[in-house]
Amino acid sequence: MSDDRAIPATDEPLRRDARAVSGCLRRQITVIRDQWQPVVLPGLALWGLAMVVAGAVVHSFDLSEYERYAHQALQTPLFHRFPNEYPAPALAIFLLPVLLPLAYPWAFAIPVGVAILALLLSYGTSGVRGLDANGARRLIVYLALGAVMVLTARYDIFAAAAAFWSFRAARQGRWSAAWTWSSVGFLLKLFPGALWPVLLIGEWSASGRVPFRRLWWMLGSLTVIAGLPMFLDPGATTNVLHYYLHRPTEIGSLPAALSLLADGHGWHLSMSYHSLNVLTPLASSISLVFEIAGLVACAAIWWAYARARIPMEAACLATLTVVVLGNKVFSVQYLMWLMPFWALYRFRVSWILASVANMAVFPYSIVAMSLGLGSARGYAAALAMIYLTRDVLIVIGTCSWLRHLPKQWHNHRVHDPSRSKERVRSHESAR
Repeated sequence: MSDDRAIPATDEPLRRDARAVSGCLRRQITVIRDQWQPVVLPGLALWGLAMVVAGAVVHSFDLSEYERYAHQALQTPLFHRFPNEYPAPALAIFLLPVLLPLAYPWAFAIPVGVAILALLLSYGTSGVRGLDANGARRLIVYLALGAVMVLTARYDIFAAAAAFWSFRAARQGRWSAAWTWSSVGFLLKLFPGALWPVLLIGEWSASGRVPFRRLWWMLGSLTVIAGLPMFLDPGATTNVLHYYLHRPTEIGSLPAALSLLADGHGWHLSMSYHSLNVLTPLASSISLVFEIAGLVACAAIWWAYARARIPMEAACLATLTVVVLGNKVFSVQYLMWLMPFWALYRFRVSWILASVANMAVFPYSIVAMSLGLGSARGYAAALAMIYLTRDVLIVIGTCSWLRHLPKQWHNHRVHDPSRSKERVRSHESAR
């Protein structure tokens, strides 16, 4: 006998939620099926190669540190020990592999693989001009050439994906989602916070009023960064700040290479802070000059974006490039911060060569240490020159890209949904 009783009103919201979740899952399955051959399969191949390289060849010290921090956090009392060099919320990433029944390096590769595929698929599903499957394929090439050794051995891909998704949401006009993703990235690795001025200017331009309420996103992120350890591990409240301020000039940075060239006989090496560092009387001064120049360059980028002279993606890429090159620390994994934005543009030979140089330090180090080639100073000097080559190639590629950008932006800026048409028209009339 049929049951003619009416469905309780309280069940209807649950049914709507279930239908929404089901529809979302069907859409994701459709996306994966449509992009299986051009994007998903190459992405899985890249992930598998990176996992094998990290687990069987590189033996990353960073993964050992992540595992140690995860186990320390699980000791009684719970969550009363936080990392020294990473923001406290990054501990959530380090704890994920502990939940899996695998050795930590292999378990860590699982969430990394999910993040890689999610990032790749987000190019072709945005509905935004310029974001398509071709960009995803370019990203695979950049990651394969310039990050395969560290892709599953560092957690930077999570923060890089959050920064890219922040830009993607802003281009779609979803400003709350953009600010949320930028805050997530900031909580993991800090550098996505450099995009906050870009988001602020973009939303202001699109809405016609200053988005003061976004200050709550910034303040909330800063509060979590400092407040979480303040309540649970007071001694770790300013760990990240102290770690950076006291850290010497890392050998991969531009200030390190220039100080080595400027003082060819007075430099010496220091193996500290989990990296090889160059110490010279000039290193601190050169690093300070680069940091000040970086602040000035970022201000110029944000001004150009506010004046509608460059699009949002260019403002994001230029800002992160300055952050990377102006830093006194430029580890190999930092190049992953730029790659999702590089992939928005056609291949550039200089960016490809910079990616190759970024990974060249690994075979060079393996051969030099295995065969005992030269002295420690000779090894460090050669290593610094490889890094310098990478950094110069990034500078050359970025300058070339910026030189060709104005013409492209003039042809397509009316298609930038992050700006109001009225603002663009008023700017053109002002010119």
